[in-house]
Formats: sequence, C-alpha cells, structure tokens
Amino acid sequence: MSVQIAIPKGELAAFCQRHRIRRMALFGSVLRDDCRCAGGV
Repeated sequence: MSVQIAIPKGELAAFCQRHRIRRMALFGSVLRDDCRCAGGV
C-alpha cells in the first residue's frame, strides 16, 4: 500500500526557516510501502 502525504511547500519552507533547518531528508521505512505512520520519529 502506497500512501502519499500532501505537504504545502510554503509551510514546510517557513517551518525550516523558523527552526534553521538547512536540509531535510526522509529515510528508513517512511520510503517503503510497509511504512506505519504511527511508528517512531
């Protein structure tokens, strides 16, 4: 099962600027079809 999450780019950019995040990446099971959204951070 593939799940897509809509993330508004403007809101993400503002969040990153507020928290001084230069680079954000997704990794691990979040990239696979077996991802459980209730899993860890």
